[in-house]
Amino acid sequence: MAIVINGSGTVTGLAVGGLPDGTVDAGTLATDSVSLTEMASGTDGNIISYDASGNPVAIATGSDGQVLTSTGAGSPPAFEALPAGGLSEADTWYLDTAFNVSNNSTNVLTNLSRTGTAMGTGMTESSGIFTFPSTGFWLITFQTAFRNSATERYWYSYINESTNSGSSYGVALQNASNSLAGGTNTYTMNNISLIRDVTNISTYRASFSVFAGNGQSGHVIQSGVSTNMRFVKLGET
Repeated sequence: MAIVINGSGTVTGLAVGGLPDGTVDAGTLATDSVSLTEMASGTDGNIISYDASGNPVAIATGSDGQVLTSTGAGSPPAFEALPAGGLSEADTWYLDTAFNVSNNSTNVLTNLSRTGTAMGTGMTESSGIFTFPSTGFWLITFQTAFRNSATERYWYSYINESTNSGSSYGVALQNASNSLAGGTNTYTMNNISLIRDVTNISTYRASFSVFAGNGQSGHVIQSGVSTNMRFVKLGET
């Protein structure tokens, strides 16, 4: 069919694709003239964006529950999983058996049991030595309950740590208290806590110990949940 330019300004006889490539530019198209039906077919769930060169690009469909996330300047956004939120690990242990504190001797607490059920994997304990289930920032808390029937100048509580798989330990934190007694039982407590960035679970260990200045018969570390240690993972390293 011949191409005819009509007096009304219309053109007839032009086949689809009959114009040379590059003939129609943005100025030729009327504003709002391209609708969804004129767009090329794509993949269900894709979103149109632009690449670093400013060219249109399709963002691949994400999975159920993922969110569209910026990947920084010069890169199209992408569907990614939300970062894990809230606490992932929490565990509490307590002293099973009360014991007399040796005179001027540091006693590492053993005979420990878990209180209830741990959140997450939980700590691993052997003879008072604790191994962590994962790296990250951990809040470590130690509460000690003391009972004595004679004046005690000072009670010490220690959180100890090792970075060489338990070959040697250093004091990470300590606290002291004292108590006066007139022949009857007197009770006191120590509470200490610290935050540690555990970067290697293969080598990091923790233990808990106590010390009494004039440790003697009747100077006792109380068993039960009043003497306990808590471990809470606050976040990733």
